[in-house]
Amino acid sequence: MNLDATLDTAEEIRFLSKVSGLVKRLARSTHFTHQELEVVLLLYYKILKNDPDAAGGQISRQQLTTVFDTAFGITDMAVIRRIYAALDGGNSAHVSMETWARMVSLYVRGTLEEKIQYCYRVYDIQREGMIRRDFLMVLMRGCVRQEEGVDEAVKDLVDILMTRLDLDRDGAISFEDYRKSVMGTPLLLECLGQALPDRIHVEAFATTFLVM
Repeated sequence: MNLDATLDTAEEIRFLSKVSGLVKRLARSTHFTHQELEVVLLLYYKILKNDPDAAGGQISRQQLTTVFDTAFGITDMAVIRRIYAALDGGNSAHVSMETWARMVSLYVRGTLEEKIQYCYRVYDIQREGMIRRDFLMVLMRGCVRQEEGVDEAVKDLVDILMTRLDLDRDGAISFEDYRKSVMGTPLLLECLGQALPDRIHVEAFATTFLVM
């Protein structure tokens, strides 16, 4: 039985044979079974086939941006750029199959600890291991409607967040500050802005593509 009825059986078999080693490796480090990983990687393969900017067997960030919009409901380009940096840590214009699989695993079945580490990477735009007040202002401007008085509103919001998250009162939010705050109150996970797709999009994606 084919995993995907839109693909030729021979083509699907060739693809699955090619990625068998990657499936075995990812099965040890993601939250998916072998069969679920085959579906996730096959989806990547289908995206790749329709990507005019693909290169070296990898989908382009531009194509993945469309997936963020249509499948995950993430449309803010500033957020998406920070997500790319958090996912691969580099400036490549393309995204590997392994990065894709790890991202989907995180979004669909990631633990709170995994999501804490990921979200902090999204927010730590300077890669200092510290989120300072001035960069917190940058993050918060994207969360507040741009209208008269916005700067004062952002400043007030930053003051509240610093009081809530800067546990050691050193003027910056370290990873440990953020982690302890979120472990104590999980609702604070995305208090510095969107970094994950919402539950409705995740459930729709999982129901459509994965063996639940």
